[in-house]
Amino acid sequence: METMTEPVSIQPYRVLIIEDQTAIREMLAVLVHTMPDFELVGQAGTLAAAVELTAELRPDVVVLDWMFPGGGGVEFLAGLRAEAQRTHVLVFSASTSPHAVREALTGGAKGFVEKCASIADLTLALRAVAAGRVYFGPAVARAVNDLVRAPADESAALSDRERQVLALLAAGSPSKEIATRLGVSMKTVNNHRANLAAKTGLHSIAQLTMHAARLGLIPGPGDQIETEAAAVSLGASN
Repeated sequence: METMTEPVSIQPYRVLIIEDQTAIREMLAVLVHTMPDFELVGQAGTLAAAVELTAELRPDVVVLDWMFPGGGGVEFLAGLRAEAQRTHVLVFSASTSPHAVREALTGGAKGFVEKCASIADLTLALRAVAAGRVYFGPAVARAVNDLVRAPADESAALSDRERQVLALLAAGSPSKEIATRLGVSMKTVNNHRANLAAKTGLHSIAQLTMHAARLGLIPGPGDQIETEAAAVSLGASN
């Protein structure tokens, strides 16, 4: 006799919107409501309210404006890091200056999309950031590319294994998954990550993602902004 099994219930990504302009906040809410795998759990128009709601709701994704009266998104990101919250942040901002982009990415934001971006770009960004990947809007991608531009011979300093680890990090793979795929220990992966940071001077996943694109390890912003791992041989030695 056949046994009936219950279908697996997939929990939607829980989203909090932080935006001081009411019209834009409502537009973002409408967009989230159209995405069946996302659930809008809250909205905030000030940084103070945002901090309280984030602590209370523990959302999977925060869509964060960058400039607020009397403050900025950098303070919010600092608070997330201090509380060690595992919320992924997508910055949605009219300001794409190198300074703003640098602050957001070094602060831990997973994505950054300009407010003039299309709904299609914003939708892709939400899905990528929710899945733990990095996403840049077209204008932001150019700014990040300038920020991480390095001498032409810098890539030669990376070993084959470091390039593999870099490509997998850029694809959103956590260290444990990288260790399994490469058949090495977590300690080895962490050593490679430390070597990458030391050699490139880059520390955030967002910055390393753009560096991986520059080296041809993953598609660049002009080819595919929502990056996936490129074909990388996994047979190299440690």
